[in-house]
Amino acid sequence: MTERSAPLLTPARVLSATGILAVIAALTLAPRAIAGPARALALGVLDRLPSPWTDVLFGGGTDVALNIGFFIPLGAAVALLLPLRWAPASVLMGAAVSATVEIAQTVIPGRVPDSGDVVANTAGALIGTVVVVVARLLARR
Repeated sequence: MTERSAPLLTPARVLSATGILAVIAALTLAPRAIAGPARALALGVLDRLPSPWTDVLFGGGTDVALNIGFFIPLGAAVALLLPLRWAPASVLMGAAVSATVEIAQTVIPGRVPDSGDVVANTAGALIGTVVVVVARLLARR
């Protein structure tokens, strides 16, 4: 099957994208008391990386690194659902999801919305999208 004839909306891809979106919603909209342990777990994993990697990842701070990393799977999953020429729209989807989360956090006790999170999350969606687009272009060769 070629790229043009391959089905994009396979059950596995839709389930993956839905699952990733559900995890993002759960962790970003949950009160800090619930989301805190997940954050600590992610930081524990990242602390095990070699020093040059942590310097790159944490150059902007741990929150920025986590926000970027958190949205890479969303950008990739949405890009896989779209035809190749529309895959860049997954970056806009990531930005829209992030902005929606930050707006929702204004009414959740203990959560503090931050426009910087939208930028970092969108960067993560961009990275995920680029990985998928490059992989799909290479697969065409």
